[in-house]
Amino acid sequence: MTLGTVLVLEDSRVQAQLISKMLERLNWSTVICFDYKSTYAALRTHKVDLLLLDVYVEGGNTILHLPEIREMAKGVPIAIMSAGGQGGGGLAKTLNMARQAQADFVVPKPFAPQDISAILDAAWNMRRSPVQAKHILVVDDCRVVRTLACRALIEKGYRLSEARSMEEAFDRVDIAHVDVVITDIFMPGMGGIEGIQIIRATWPQVAVIAMSAGTDNGVDFSQVLSAAKYMGATAQLPKPFTAGDLTLLVEAVLSEQFLAA
Repeated sequence: MTLGTVLVLEDSRVQAQLISKMLERLNWSTVICFDYKSTYAALRTHKVDLLLLDVYVEGGNTILHLPEIREMAKGVPIAIMSAGGQGGGGLAKTLNMARQAQADFVVPKPFAPQDISAILDAAWNMRRSPVQAKHILVVDDCRVVRTLACRALIEKGYRLSEARSMEEAFDRVDIAHVDVVITDIFMPGMGGIEGIQIIRATWPQVAVIAMSAGTDNGVDFSQVLSAAKYMGATAQLPKPFTAGDLTLLVEAVLSEQFLAA
């Protein structure tokens, strides 16, 4: 018995067969399409649980077809896969195009079974949920903070992803479309201020909650969070905070009234 059906759009027949066999070993059936015409035909006749779409197919860009594909497969999660891009385009740029188009997942090729397995699990849960849970990304180098935030929000029914740094967040294949990003400001590597700028470029509509306890050199949290707001943060959350503080703020930034203010 299979767990569900994946429609695979891949114009390389060899790669399509390899992906299909990988999915079948994970107990998922496949519908293989080699071009856009066959994809549209398959969507009219097959019920699928995940769309696994290569970006560049027969000289075209699948991202430009996403509005029509979404209309034909309403509610079906979309995973965009790419090995880089035509004309020497970079993988990161191509996958960020997919994120900006609000794909649910991004998949760098080649990928291993464990990479696609995480996406299949998430897609299975999304398809069987009566209401699609809002996806929240928590970025903080402190494990205690991540654990507190994730536990509090999972109890409220949200879908959670976590990362120790901005770099890790953008490397994760299951972090594509998100509704809220909760990020610390001071972290190793890129950090929150620069990260907010990239988040805004990648997900223009996402709500961003900036967290900070200030610094040891006399800069208090209010100054830090004001800088984060200037860079595009939707709301600010001083540390330490309670689970109640966090969940109330997340509910606020997700409300239409707050986002329209």
